Amino acid sequence: MTLRIQKCLRRGASALSISVGFIALLAAAPAHAQKDPKFDFGKAEEVKTVEWKAQAKGGVSMTTGNSQTTNGTATASVSRKEGNNKLALEAGAAYGRANNRIATIDPIANTYTVDRRSITSTNNYYGKGRYDRFFTTNNAAYASGQAAADKIAGKTFFGGGQIGYSRQLYKSDMHLAVVEAGYDFSYERYVQAPSKTLDPVSIHSARFFAGETLKLSAATGITANVEALFNLNKEGAAIDVNTNMAGVDAFKDIRINGKAALTTTLYKQLSIGFSFTVKYDQNPAPLPAPPNAGTATAAGAYFVDKVDTLSEISLIMTFL
Repeated sequence: MTLRIQKCLRRGASALSISVGFIALLAAAPAHAQKDPKFDFGKAEEVKTVEWKAQAKGGVSMTTGNSQTTNGTATASVSRKEGNNKLALEAGAAYGRANNRIATIDPIANTYTVDRRSITSTNNYYGKGRYDRFFTTNNAAYASGQAAADKIAGKTFFGGGQIGYSRQLYKSDMHLAVVEAGYDFSYERYVQAPSKTLDPVSIHSARFFAGETLKLSAATGITANVEALFNLNKEGAAIDVNTNMAGVDAFKDIRINGKAALTTTLYKQLSIGFSFTVKYDQNPAPLPAPPNAGTATAAGAYFVDKVDTLSEISLIMTFL
């Protein structure tokens, strides 16, 4: 009996020695044997915030009686910013009709009658997109393109693209000031009289821009900006407003666009906006022939006004 117990103890000691030796061997194994451990849950990846903004605004006005007009405007915009990249898209249109009084003269009877004639008083649209690449908080490069038309201003189509550098000059809780400099290419096709053909005009310009955003309160803000385009090339196909001859020299077709707007929140996502836009064209488009001109040729060249303004009151719905 005693002998059997001793044998069992010796066998247990041998097994224990083998186990301890095996564990020591594992501990002494090279470290690369465990270089790729597997986990059920790894480290959470950094989440990049994507910022979306979308809004639409529109308005309709109608008058009857002495003044008979109908006008409508609509615009929509959407932007997406992720990391150092921002893409913005915008489109809009405006259309209006006016039923004006006109006098028809009877030269034989030396009398006249008054009637009304319906004409299009507003007819324009635009669409544009812009991409910004931010290198730092204050420095970015931009590229944009647009397509538009304004028949009342004598242009059946105008579009092009821009590229340049944008600099954030100052930013605080209330202010944001930005300046930009770059290159602008514009292509313009004019409303043509039936008796003559005007070639489209290509314009290469230097572009300068300055803008300011002022936050008056949590609900109200003001924006103001101005853009100046200086033509660098001679526009051979354009008619000079001063000489009525073909050809407009460099820096003789300066265009300036300015806008100021105030927006205030009415309720949650609904806001009201007031804006004023002014556009100046040093060498405007030739004036379209009037509807009753027929095939008659104008006695000289006539041009649309150099300055256009737009005053708006709009309801704005913000979706994102």
